[in-house]
Amino acid sequence: MAITLDTIVNKVFKVVKNGYDNNEVEAFLDEILEEMENREAQTNQLKEQVEKLTRELEEARAQLAARPAAAPAPAPVSAPAAKPVEDRHAAESFELVLSKAKGAYEEIVAAADARADEIVRQATEEAASLRTTAESEISDLTEKLTALRKETAEYCASLQKMLNQQTASVEQIKKLL
Repeated sequence: MAITLDTIVNKVFKVVKNGYDNNEVEAFLDEILEEMENREAQTNQLKEQVEKLTRELEEARAQLAARPAAAPAPAPVSAPAAKPVEDRHAAESFELVLSKAKGAYEEIVAAADARADEIVRQATEEAASLRTTAESEISDLTEKLTALRKETAEYCASLQKMLNQQTASVEQIKKLL
């Protein structure tokens, strides 16, 4: 499943005993959401730039292709190759700009993906650490509870024994009277 901005905004976590702090989870998701919104805005801006440059390149190519089809105007003998060289350079410039824009776009997307992966990795590590700590605390508390139950059972047995002894003493006194 791809994680989208809507996925993050609409994610609901189950509330369980000894679970994570809901406010902390929400704050972290808000940070991720903000980062993804920024990346998406940058990506959209670069896509628009790529589309604009692509359109300009196509227009330049169309103009370049349309010129030879038109009736050739007599050109001065001294500069017959000046126009095609300039047009060729313009087309090459557009292609270079387009190539650079695509490269920048791919770098930004790769950086955004890497950052998102890093955020997810850190969150996973933090969650694992919290889970380990919680499990350790649960284990400690369970051991303490078991020890307290044992002590309570021993105390009750001791009280029962003393009560039985007192009852036996009272019975002996009643027999003597």
